[in-house]
Amino acid sequence: MVFSNKNMFKLRFPCLPRPTPKSPPPIDIVHNAKKHDELKEVFDYLDVDKDGKISSKELMDYFASVGESMNHKVAKSVIVQFDSDGDELLDFGDFARLMKQEDSGELEDVLKSAFEMFEVEKGCGCITPKGLQRMLRQLGDVKSQDDCAAMIRAFDLDGNGFLDFHEFQRMMSPTA
Repeated sequence: MVFSNKNMFKLRFPCLPRPTPKSPPPIDIVHNAKKHDELKEVFDYLDVDKDGKISSKELMDYFASVGESMNHKVAKSVIVQFDSDGDELLDFGDFARLMKQEDSGELEDVLKSAFEMFEVEKGCGCITPKGLQRMLRQLGDVKSQDDCAAMIRAFDLDGNGFLDFHEFQRMMSPTA
């Protein structure tokens, strides 16, 4: 997805001195405004019906459009986890909190929990093709064990046929 700067806006804080035309604004303000704009653009893209909220259906439809599968139960649980007003929809503030999770230490905790769900033998420290297949089936995505082995091979850095936590973390990162 390409983000444009055509809708950039300037934040004005009365307590901060205005930068002169020769001096650029402090980098953290520019970064935060740019990040806000990017988040808003993504939010607006996901908000297909333009009601200012993202529903579990809109979330599922987005994942389907990029070739990923997300069942209703998973989409609803993501929405419920970040929904601040109990309407089972994400407004922009809810969405921003969801996305901020990626920037904080909470992401590693979430990844560790997800990793543990994929382990066939709890505490073994690895995800096997069988464990991946079982979890994907629970999420509504049926794959053969050979398909799961191929998915693991793509991120299996040490070639042992399994994913350890660091390989799983790499697989789940947005830059993978």
